[in-house]
Amino acid sequence: MSVGLIISMSQRQWGLIDASMDNDASVETVGGDLQRADLARSIRRAGWDQIGRWTPGVPGSGSWPPPDEIVKPELTIAQWLLTVDVLQRWAATADHLGHHEVATQDLELRELILSRLHAHGVHV
Repeated sequence: MSVGLIISMSQRQWGLIDASMDNDASVETVGGDLQRADLARSIRRAGWDQIGRWTPGVPGSGSWPPPDEIVKPELTIAQWLLTVDVLQRWAATADHLGHHEVATQDLELRELILSRLHAHGVHV
């Protein structure tokens, strides 16, 4: 089993990751890399389990914390590396569509994650 790394961020930032992973998994499932789609879904599940406290098969069992609450998701290095890639991908898409604020938020979050990875000896 891979060792996890915790990176603290606001729930608002985790929401960006969750949405980006949802987009990426959907696109890759239709015409792309199924392993990437599975890894993206595993990141979302980790968030649901750790942050949202959802219980599988129990509708309405969990909820997201307030947007400004600090959350501490623990993901494997492979999951964090995909997160960095996905944020870059969807920031470029947002920028291309004229959603510059969204692109900036994605890139700032990407830099936060990269700085934490570098601090733990992971160089991308």
